[in-house]
Amino acid sequence: MLGPISRPSSFAPRGLPLQRSAAAQFDEVVAIEVTRLEKRLPQVVARVEFAIEDVPNLDLHAGQIPLTHSTGGTSHEPYRIVVFRRPIELRAERSGTSLAWLVRSALVLELADVLALSPEQIDPEFDTDED
Repeated sequence: MLGPISRPSSFAPRGLPLQRSAAAQFDEVVAIEVTRLEKRLPQVVARVEFAIEDVPNLDLHAGQIPLTHSTGGTSHEPYRIVVFRRPIELRAERSGTSLAWLVRSALVLELADVLALSPEQIDPEFDTDED
């Protein structure tokens, strides 16, 4: 594409893309949700490291494809929660579910599982049904 939209202009200054990639948009959604959780439970979220990967590394016989995965949580290392971008995006597209709601739900459920708390203790506004 060599038209005016692809060249630097007042609409798209040098170094600023007109549209962010799907991965960048997803990263922003995850960052917003982690920040929201961090404001609610700073001492809990401080013990957790968050990461984003495109897809889970699974063998084909693992069953349902996970949206998140957690590891760690020893006295020497923090919990690590990995959010899988493509499974969440695909599930949101197929079901018509909001991407932000699905990311929030996945994070709350994974944190609750890792910390042996109820989802409502992690997020009092947690609801299993999208608004």
